Amino acid sequence: MGNNNVCLAEIPVNGTHHTTPKSQSKWKREDLRSGSCIQTLVEKENSTDFFAHFQCGQALPQYRNKLAQSRWQEALNSLNTINDSQQTINSLLDRPEFKELVLLGPPKQFRWLCWMNLLTKSQSRIGYEKYLENPPTDIDNIINDINRTLVDYALFKHRSCGQDQLKRILCAISNALPSMGYCQGMNFICAVLLIVSGCDEHQVFQAFMQMLINDQHLLCFAFSDDMPLHFFLTNLVHHQIRSKFPYLNLGDISDSFWLSKMILSLFTYVFKMEDCIRCWDYLMVRGMIRGIPELILAYIDATYTQLSKFKEEDFAQNFKNPETTTLQFNVGELIYLAKSNHSLDRSFIAKFAKKMRDKNAPSQLLDLLQYYNNPQLYKKHVSFYINTIFY
Repeated sequence: MGNNNVCLAEIPVNGTHHTTPKSQSKWKREDLRSGSCIQTLVEKENSTDFFAHFQCGQALPQYRNKLAQSRWQEALNSLNTINDSQQTINSLLDRPEFKELVLLGPPKQFRWLCWMNLLTKSQSRIGYEKYLENPPTDIDNIINDINRTLVDYALFKHRSCGQDQLKRILCAISNALPSMGYCQGMNFICAVLLIVSGCDEHQVFQAFMQMLINDQHLLCFAFSDDMPLHFFLTNLVHHQIRSKFPYLNLGDISDSFWLSKMILSLFTYVFKMEDCIRCWDYLMVRGMIRGIPELILAYIDATYTQLSKFKEEDFAQNFKNPETTTLQFNVGELIYLAKSNHSLDRSFIAKFAKKMRDKNAPSQLLDLLQYYNNPQLYKKHVSFYINTIFY
């Protein structure tokens, strides 16, 4: 069941910001107004800098800026005059170049729409409010983690704003997937989605659920018993390191110092927020199963000279949080390297999963991934599995 504390337990608790009486048995419908907190928050902070910079991340990547800008401008100019952002993305969605445009970095006003379409297109909408009728059994764990989730960011300093929304979404996730429940790490993922969406908790719930159960992501396996996705990805990354970086000796470095933090928090615990959001552009396009190891390998590639000089204590210090690192990289270059140098094809994932399945204890994830090179059959198996855990 949920509530794993692997690798993220070092996150400091900066005071208590949020409490909920255990006697509360129902959520109030009026509490669920999406985005209703934004104006209140801006007035309290007396500044819109937070939202201007972080609500949808940077408008363009720091690397190959001119290419990204020209490609998006070319795509927008090819459309008939459209004033609505949703209609704009709908018009681009079915074009062959849409995913390439997202990899280059969407303009700020289009990023969340791009993410939502990539995550939820052709997927059935999942009821949100019905999963808020009663608090989950692990609500105390949720509240404890909310008190230490991105507390330096304005959105999560105020109980009436990001904290309450974060709590409701995590409670709904726990109720929707009771066999998994809430697990530490979900709070960071949900927080980033809230930031980028502009505090639309209804859409964030839909997006997070698809990240958990969609066949291209399957993050439910990162939070279930024994964390099989974490086990699979760490083995995959180490295999690729031995192949691509044979002189980089990481065998004596505990994964808990660096690799596990990247995987379990989707980079939110080790990258600056603007860099993390750009990396998520990549994850939305490539999916978590391939995107996470590709980005980690690209990160090693981009920082190889620095990493090769690191000792064990350097890993512990540099991956403690984004502020303590001395490793320098450009996030646009990181995405470029992931796409051009470290792309993993479906057949490789399937073969690697089968090899691990033959050597290790049975795993439902490995059973599924052995079909990864056959999308139709793979989706069929995933769909059957998800139906068994949903209620």
